[in-house]
Order: sequence, then C-alpha cells, then structure tokens
Amino acid sequence: MIVEIACNNFISCKNAQDAGANRIELIENLGEGGCTPSFGMIKKVKEKISIPIYVMIRPRGGDFVYSNDEIEIMHEDIRMCKQLNVDGIVFGVLTKEGNVNLEVCADLLQTWGSNKATFHRALDRTVDIETSLEDIVNLGFERVLTSGGHKNVTEGKEVIKSLQEKLGSQISIMPGAGVTPANGKEIAEYCGTNEIHATCKMPFKQNVSGNVNFSDGFPLSDKKLITDLVGAFN
Repeated sequence: MIVEIACNNFISCKNAQDAGANRIELIENLGEGGCTPSFGMIKKVKEKISIPIYVMIRPRGGDFVYSNDEIEIMHEDIRMCKQLNVDGIVFGVLTKEGNVNLEVCADLLQTWGSNKATFHRALDRTVDIETSLEDIVNLGFERVLTSGGHKNVTEGKEVIKSLQEKLGSQISIMPGAGVTPANGKEIAEYCGTNEIHATCKMPFKQNVSGNVNFSDGFPLSDKKLITDLVGAFN
C-alpha cells in the first residue's frame, strides 16, 4: 500500500517522512483544497526530504475553470517544478460544462514532459465521472485522486470501487478525502486500490506570546496519525 500525505508546510513534510509515508503531495492553502506552494518551499523540501514529492499546480482556490492568464501561470509553475527536479505534479482543469479540458490538460502535460502526474479531485466536480476518468486515462495521467464524486470517501466508496473495477488496470486510482487511520485500510480494501491519500491533520499552535485576540494556529500533518495510518497496512 502506498500512503500519500498532503502537506502544506515543511514540518508536515518532515512528519510524513519520519512516520513512514511513501509520498508527499506538497501544497499551499489547505483550506481551499490546495494551491501551488512557493519556490522556496519546494526547494527546501526537495533538499531535506528524500521520499517522492508531487507538487500541486493550482493557481487559486475555487473552481477548476481557468483563464488564459491562469493557465500560463500553471505552465510557469510546471517549469519551476522541472527546474527543482520534483518527482511529479498534481493538477486538473475543467471546462465550464463540467468536463475535463482535454486541450489544456494535454498542453500542461506536454510542458511537464512526463506521465508522473496526478489528476486531482477536480474529477469529482465533473458531470460524468466515469467518462471523465476515461479522458484522464487517454491523456496519459499516472493516477487520479478521487472521493468518488462525493464529499468524502466513505460516501463515495461505491463509485470508487466501480471505477477501480472498470479502469484500475489502466490508471492508479487513489481514494482521498476523509481518510483516517481508523478507516484507511477498510476503504482501500473495499475499493480494491493500492494507494491512499490523507492529510492526517491536527490543529497546532506554538507556545508563543502575542495579542490574545488573534489565533496563530495552523493545520499540521500529525506524526502519530500518519504512523497509525501507515501501520494499519502492516
């Protein structure tokens, strides 16, 4: 079982590696589902973390229909990732009609120059999830992250299982959204997948002084939770 942890800061990346995770999805803006992290963040993580790093290519939160300027930003961020020798990228672009934007996705993959790419949960926003996954397979993505078109994997596990049965031999299907140490193994076994995605996040606040009217806490991928998730498969 490959356990991927979504990390939105360096401490989380260190926790993921130390806890035995197999891969990191490096993001910023966890509250919006992830956006592209900074050059400095990617560079430092690549220098200090030895497990594979897949970087989110997403210029903003919200929907997955992007302007021409936003698409060019995505191309530039992909070039940055190539410069920093990241292991893979994560992205997804849709049309206003709710389909996979084949032309834009193909162009972004061409800029990347590799199939080491994950189509993220934009799949779950499409009008026809199975047809969209077929499009993603034909584009040449390595894997797809999905909650089966539902808010979380528990609600979407029937769909994920069906997608795995129909297309799992052509692309790696990775359940994600609401995965915990308590349900991760059950979800993976039920769906028949060999990868799983989680944040294992906990609220964290350092013991620092400051104005008590402000909260400086942030979400952190917790080392114990990751350890427990990895351990559930051993």
